[in-house]
Amino acid sequence: MENIILITVLGILLLYFFSSANVYKSLYKKVNEEKNIVESEIQRLHTLIDRYEKQVKVGVNTLKTNQETLQVARDDLQELRVENMNLKQRIDILEKRNEELYAQVNAIV
Repeated sequence: MENIILITVLGILLLYFFSSANVYKSLYKKVNEEKNIVESEIQRLHTLIDRYEKQVKVGVNTLKTNQETLQVARDDLQELRVENMNLKQRIDILEKRNEELYAQVNAIV
């Protein structure tokens, strides 16, 4: 009788062990699947981050080049404005001198 009870208890424990082992195996497989999915997603995100970082670097370099070009254009424009003002002053001086010369010629004639 004791043997039957002992065998029954051992049988129940064996059944419990195998059923829980199957549950753990299936959980392990699902966890591994999720882990692989997450790792592939992380890899995809790292690829995106690298691509966007490269795009940002290219954009920054383009902005720097554009800023330098714009600064050169501003400097040239400023120089041309100063030169234009100087030329206008010279034109005014020459027009006054021209009028004076006409006045002198008219006075002589």
